[in-house]
This record gives sequence, C-alpha cells and structure tokens, in this order.
Amino acid sequence: MQTHEQKMAEAAFGCVEKRKKETDKFDEYCSFSSSFPTLIHSCGLAQALSFAKAKEKDNYIEDLKVVLEAEDIIERSREAGVMEYIRISRRAISAASWIKRYAQA
Repeated sequence: MQTHEQKMAEAAFGCVEKRKKETDKFDEYCSFSSSFPTLIHSCGLAQALSFAKAKEKDNYIEDLKVVLEAEDIIERSREAGVMEYIRISRRAISAASWIKRYAQA
C-alpha cells in the first residue's frame, strides 16, 4: 500500500524522466519547476497556474496534472470553496515539490 506522497513521488519521477528525454528545453523546465512551489505559496494556486499558462508552460502543467491525478486542476482551483482551495493548494505544493526535487536531481 502506497501513501499519497509515494504515489506523487513515483509519478513525478516518471514525468521528469520523460521530459528529460523528449525535450531540448529541459534546463528551462528545471528552472520553472524550481520556482513553482514558491509561486503557489506566495501568489496562490489559481494565480500560479494562470501565470504558467500565460508563459506557455503547458508541459509543466500537464506534469502537475499527472502527479496530482487531477485533470481539472485549473478549473477546480478557480471554482473551489475556501477549504477545498486550501486543500488543493497544499497538495499542489507537495506535487510541485516532488517535480522540483527530481528536476534538480
């Protein structure tokens, strides 16, 4: 039986490895992934996702969706009530931190 953190770590490892093999902009991906957890913490999840979308970081958003197992993360972050928004944000920070760790490694 795996914990949520173990599932996120496994998914993040797979996503980062896939990006490393298929993209020539892996350094840019690593740079963005290292700042994204802080961005969520300082600006909020909805704003951080909007920023990523505006900067055309679709690869990163897709990886975050895979790690969170939530295809509708952008919509949910905009429409959620306060308590759900906090819960989603905490999970997103955790998922983004796993992506950051593997991208730096």
